[in-house]
Amino acid sequence: MNFRHMALHSSPVRDVATALEFKLRNLGLDSDNARAFLSLFKWTRAVPRGGQVLEEGRSQKVLTALLSGVACRYRITDDGRRQILNFQYSGDFCRAYPNLVPERSDPVAALTDCLVTDAQYDHLERFIEQHPQTTVVFLRNSVLEARIFEERFLNGTQRPALERVAHLLCEHIYRLRAVDIVDDVVPLTQIDLADAAGLSVVHVNRTIQDLRNLGALSKDNHGIRVENKDRLAQIAKFDASYLAGIWARSDMQQEFAVRPREL
Repeated sequence: MNFRHMALHSSPVRDVATALEFKLRNLGLDSDNARAFLSLFKWTRAVPRGGQVLEEGRSQKVLTALLSGVACRYRITDDGRRQILNFQYSGDFCRAYPNLVPERSDPVAALTDCLVTDAQYDHLERFIEQHPQTTVVFLRNSVLEARIFEERFLNGTQRPALERVAHLLCEHIYRLRAVDIVDDVVPLTQIDLADAAGLSVVHVNRTIQDLRNLGALSKDNHGIRVENKDRLAQIAKFDASYLAGIWARSDMQQEFAVRPREL
């Protein structure tokens, strides 16, 4: 697929919506209703790395979902720096359902080549009337996002840089695994990590080197690849309980449970 220019594609969304369907089922929607929900999304569009998935202040007439790739919601501070508020992965809704709570319309940018899809809100409203259990999905998703934000706030204000960056990487792997995507390569740049962790790029670079020397990350300098997930979780003191219950499977919670730190 050519990602150079944003484009609409007519292929059925169900053919490329594995992660979205997986997440809907994790959030409590049965298979039949999940497939019916997917039928609301008629078209897909490709957004290249660095492109805008959602513009700031865009009229909220559609529900946008990420089918593949990694994106982020962000703000530009008064001094011109980008602050990443959250990362978004395959299966995520790029903006909360507005009838639950008013939301500032922050922009969403593609950190990798992304494939996204939109559903019209009027179609969604009719679907919820016919399938009221769908409301629970949006409620659970909102609770999940609130938990992630709370953990991100704690991570960014109370943890030293080594734990902070390691925690972001653990969450990245875990959230992909939650939608059945297994990949040890983290497609985030050190700039992305710096903007999410509230650190300078130089500080993040030193931290990445420390994680490599501690055996958590591969010493291959061509990117960020997790060499030892258990070691990374130890360093981060990563406890996946804030992601469990409404999204992740119990076996994943055990796999990522916090372990004693041994540096």
